[in-house]
Amino acid sequence: MNPIDIKKLGLHEKLGQLVMPRIDFNDPGSLPLARKLVKDHVGGFIIFGGSASGVREVTEELQVVSQIPLFFACDAERGVGQIVRDMTLFPFAMSLGAINDEGLVYEQGSLIAQEMKECGLNLVFGPVSDVNTNPLNPIINIRSYGDDPELVSRMSQAFIKGLQENRIMSCAKHFPGHGTTWVDSHVDMPVSEQSEEDLFECDLVPFKNAVDEGVTFIMPAHIAYPHISNEKVPATISEAVIQAILRDKLGFTGLVVTDSFRMDGIGKSGDEADMSGLSLMSGCDIILDPKNPEYLIQRLIEMTESGKLDSGTLNESLSRILSVKNKWLTDRAHGSSNIHLDANSLVEKIAKRSPCLLKGSTLKSGNAIVYIFDVTESGQSISTVFLNKMSRSGVTCIRHEIGFDSDPGSVPGVAEGIDAVICLIYTTVGAWKKQSYLTENYKTILNALETLPQEKVLVSFGSPYVVSGFKGFDTVLCMFDSMDVCQAAAADVLLGNLEARGTMPVNL
Repeated sequence: MNPIDIKKLGLHEKLGQLVMPRIDFNDPGSLPLARKLVKDHVGGFIIFGGSASGVREVTEELQVVSQIPLFFACDAERGVGQIVRDMTLFPFAMSLGAINDEGLVYEQGSLIAQEMKECGLNLVFGPVSDVNTNPLNPIINIRSYGDDPELVSRMSQAFIKGLQENRIMSCAKHFPGHGTTWVDSHVDMPVSEQSEEDLFECDLVPFKNAVDEGVTFIMPAHIAYPHISNEKVPATISEAVIQAILRDKLGFTGLVVTDSFRMDGIGKSGDEADMSGLSLMSGCDIILDPKNPEYLIQRLIEMTESGKLDSGTLNESLSRILSVKNKWLTDRAHGSSNIHLDANSLVEKIAKRSPCLLKGSTLKSGNAIVYIFDVTESGQSISTVFLNKMSRSGVTCIRHEIGFDSDPGSVPGVAEGIDAVICLIYTTVGAWKKQSYLTENYKTILNALETLPQEKVLVSFGSPYVVSGFKGFDTVLCMFDSMDVCQAAAADVLLGNLEARGTMPVNL
């Protein structure tokens, strides 16, 4: 395919390239709209849902009819299976932080690249390069590699290399750092009191290293930095953050794509088109996931024609976009991959190498009562793999689900003959979830259980921070995900079949 010449593009084509709407395979109206938007010259799409074959069919169809190659992006920070059926899902990134092996992260990135190509996708919105320094962070947490900027840097760089050396573009997020926040930016706009000096000491370290690694995209966060911008506006529309820090001080010459414009972190700041215009004028190149892309493109045209948007700045963004497309997309990213990694064995390897044993050792007792604290509200089956593994090894397990509203006084006691108490905590993170921390009711019950005379074991599947403060347990084990392979690994550690080799990547 011949390189795209910016001089041959009209205003509508130019502004369309600055917009990246969604294709939601769970929405029957999404694909017809996407076909129409290709005629509006949009720059690409972010994909939600679908099967591998279905996604590939659509991406190939749209690439053929588009005059300019399309970005097809996916939130595959944990693997393409995070979004697309039939593809691989990996444990949360903190599992890899606990392993602290760049080679393993590179393998993961390579396998994700392999599956991206199978789906006709070419851009991963990952790695999460945030340094998670706030234990109560509701949206980053276990999505981060840890709370050490050097660790996060090395893991992020390995992920970027794994993708980009296998011809899939990478996007580090969420600049200049989402790890200190108390608020989920999907719900509201977090406000950080950090100064620029604070950011350069910690949060910006992984992003600087990502720039040095040659990352293609960087995604800013919908977070306000009043000590930098001198006003409470999200970084997405802050020239002091995007232009002055990312472009000028870090020297980033690649593409800046916003986080989703459907998030309230930006949505509460004003009209979508107005915010988009401010974002583009502040140094961003692409508006991601607008609510009304057709209307947005028309508004951007009107603002450019009226002089409200500077055409020179827009042309700079367009030049960067076309440069990246000429480099990465002229040989079409879909098709068979030259790498052939075994997905299942790689996922299992990560699960088995990530357990962190904070105290204690193997289970000494053969009869246990198992209390389930499921903050994720996923249902009673969540602990099946763990319990089955224990039972098959000869440990008798009596299971009790503890509900959010359980009266501490009504929690089933320990029957005669039971010589161990095992408490399993399940937490997670995700947009709008609020499932990363223990309720006060759960804390009260755990405080009571840790005083019992039996052997006491505490296992966390998800956020490691939830085990803090419970000093009465004899054994404390942290996994960073509730995937079946992680639960099996936890059981094997307690049974003495697996050595816990992980090192805690955050300070508890």
